[in-house]
Amino acid sequence: MLKIAVAFFGIPRNSPICFPSIEQNVLAQLPAGSDIKCFYHLYKIDEVQNSRSGEKGELTADNYQPFESMIGTLTSTEGVLERWDFEQVKAQGDTWADDYASLRNLIYQLNSLHTVTTMIESFNPDFVVFVRPDNFFHSALPGYVFAHPEARKHNAYIPDWQWWGGLNDRFAVCGRDTYVAYGKRVERIFDFCKATGRKLHSERLLKYALQQVDAKICTLPTQASRVRITGAFAEESFSPKRGMGKRENRYFHLFAALRTWWDRRR
Repeated sequence: MLKIAVAFFGIPRNSPICFPSIEQNVLAQLPAGSDIKCFYHLYKIDEVQNSRSGEKGELTADNYQPFESMIGTLTSTEGVLERWDFEQVKAQGDTWADDYASLRNLIYQLNSLHTVTTMIESFNPDFVVFVRPDNFFHSALPGYVFAHPEARKHNAYIPDWQWWGGLNDRFAVCGRDTYVAYGKRVERIFDFCKATGRKLHSERLLKYALQQVDAKICTLPTQASRVRITGAFAEESFSPKRGMGKRENRYFHLFAALRTWWDRRR
């Protein structure tokens, strides 16, 4: 039987808005008859503040309700920065030049991913679907990605937009041999900075981590928007050209698209 894990991570800002779209466009698209388990690691906080996006607002208890029947945990953010040596991360540079606020939030997100991925490992899934709970899905995951699990165990299906010189890190479907690299990439931060000579950058870190395990990158046409604490939808560009970066990434994208074309024909 096909085994699929769904991993939710981060902060559920607007579950009454987002979760129905996740049910329709993610959970309902998983192959019937599969052994499906949903896991989560979420932060239990009372208020969301993000200076970069201008967010500030109360996080009400009903945001956590959809996850109560799943396997997972709620934690505070206490001790997270120390766990991943945030002072050393800061020493690499302030990527978004906002007094390290965005870097701090990235570490929280990567820690949440790491925690939920650890929960999943004993389930030994064929595929893992990683989902941020504050995404509103406009379109469905394509069902074909879950076919041929043995042949696709090295695959990582990435949204075909907003790569920003690396790979879109909003959601993904990963095969058996790539999901740990995707979910535990926080462990690669200092290797990434040393190898590339760059400050920590979310999308570029993801590309680096998947390349270390020779993941076969494929593209997903599925589109999703972040929903702010106010209920407003973030402005998104779904063009695969925007933020593609240097020529090397454009070639990388071309090969990913060709690999996807071949997958769809099988």
